[in-house]
Amino acid sequence: MVSDGSPATDESLGLPLFRPGTRLLVYCLAVGLLGAGAALGFDFAVEAVQRVLLEGLAGYRAPTPGDPGISPNGWSLLWIPAVTTLGGLLSGLIVYRWAPEAEGHGTDAAIAAYHQRAGEVRPRIPFIKAVASALTIGSGGVAGREGPTAQIAVGLGSILARFSGLRGQGKRHLLLASMAAGLSAMFRAPLGMAIFSVEILYSGMVFESEALIYTVISAVTAYAAYGFVAGWDSLFQVPADLRFDEPISLLGFALLGVLAGLFAALLPTLLYRTRTLFRRIPGPPHIKPALGGLLVGLAGMAAPEILGTGYGWVELALTGGIGLGTILLILALKAPAMAVTIGSGGSGGVFAPTVAVGGMLGAALGMVVHEILPGTHLPVAAYVVVGMAAVFAAAARTPISTLIMVAEMTGGYDLIVPAMLANVLAFLVQRSLTRGRKYPTLYESQVESRDDSPLHQGLLVRRALELLEGGDLHPEDVKLPRLVNLLRWGEPVELGRGSVALVILEVEAGSDLAGATVADSVGRIAGVTAVAVLRGPEMITPRGATVIKAGDQVLVVAAPEARKTVARAAAATRHG
Repeated sequence: MVSDGSPATDESLGLPLFRPGTRLLVYCLAVGLLGAGAALGFDFAVEAVQRVLLEGLAGYRAPTPGDPGISPNGWSLLWIPAVTTLGGLLSGLIVYRWAPEAEGHGTDAAIAAYHQRAGEVRPRIPFIKAVASALTIGSGGVAGREGPTAQIAVGLGSILARFSGLRGQGKRHLLLASMAAGLSAMFRAPLGMAIFSVEILYSGMVFESEALIYTVISAVTAYAAYGFVAGWDSLFQVPADLRFDEPISLLGFALLGVLAGLFAALLPTLLYRTRTLFRRIPGPPHIKPALGGLLVGLAGMAAPEILGTGYGWVELALTGGIGLGTILLILALKAPAMAVTIGSGGSGGVFAPTVAVGGMLGAALGMVVHEILPGTHLPVAAYVVVGMAAVFAAAARTPISTLIMVAEMTGGYDLIVPAMLANVLAFLVQRSLTRGRKYPTLYESQVESRDDSPLHQGLLVRRALELLEGGDLHPEDVKLPRLVNLLRWGEPVELGRGSVALVILEVEAGSDLAGATVADSVGRIAGVTAVAVLRGPEMITPRGATVIKAGDQVLVVAAPEARKTVARAAAATRHG
């Protein structure tokens, strides 16, 4: 009970609680079970399509350490482009007919739902995504299962949130918990995926730490439920004696980190430029995944090793069952094939192909290091594991969670030290090389920090307005519509008696503000702080280097002694 005698409530849920947040914890357990079910169901769907199309028609199955696989030959090679084209066509028809937002890699869609749609996902998305992605991956498309699993689990969590009346921050936290659940089950990596779900939102070193307790609960639940049904083995099996005990080998891992950063800098540009090329092709959008499937299939006729997720070949690299020629072939062709599959509108994730590229990079470098660096005896498998982590950590800007995630997926906990070194170097190299690019990471919906998130910007404005409502302003003096009008016409609005005021500056062409940075213009006026730059429908959080453009509206808070200066600045912007 609160002081007024009413029952305590959790505002994010709108339901009476015995303790704040209790119901959200229960919902996290529920989405943990839903995530495990999503991973099991999606696994089944992909395997079923693969048995019918890729294995049944094209006669191809990727090898694993215990299975030599099936290699296509003769006339069966001709079925490869037919199968990949069919998978792309069916996927495109389903996606663009019923849910266009289900195209591409699903993790990015989940990130966009968090930042831009307050955690809202249409109820049909998880089902459309499951079918379309199973067709794309099962037919040999070069894509992974993690993105679709994330979007499927997030969609199911959104249905639960809608059914239970969950809203606000609770709904957004449940979205992240749902993502963690699906990924934890799919990759048997509960801790890594719990952290990944709060790290992947931002391209800088920023975490949505408030949600971590919820992602941990859902990830552990999903891992336990999935393991109970499908077993507890790690996704990849590594040699039992794989451990770091040679300091000299850190030189090789440092070089691997730098190379991983270079590869990771190329991947986003390759992916999104390919997507741009496909979007420029005339014709209905549902045909383009079929064209992408055809191109991948033609490449697959010459190099079947590039088809699918690539995990089978990574497992062979871990056990030393793959030659340098095959390693270099996969390293050269896997990323372009992924870009064509996903960039054309195919439905699948980027994690598996990126990890496969990293594993092959590590395998190739490991073989070289053994020849040129005396005194090192670490097996090539060590470089495979670290390469898997480093390339994805840099390309996705998730160095911390990827470190833990790959250790869980392989059981290679004894390689934490070299993986830490390689991840950090790869992250720094990738970040420096992609600075200023339109697509610096694999996930275009990522933002640099909370200040750049539309969600947090909206919350900031809401809290500012709540402050106005609860401050010294008298409601009879300034109603909210009047506040908007006052700001629109440049009229200062008092935030307190004798205190600061809100002022909006209209920036016209030819003014002193137009073309200047915030630091060199508004920032030089004592007692004045810029709080927002309004550019059309967009609200920009001002930084020192933010350039003010003609037509912008700059919202500032001005102290009493700065009022005349602000007024002169406003007059200058209005009248030039």
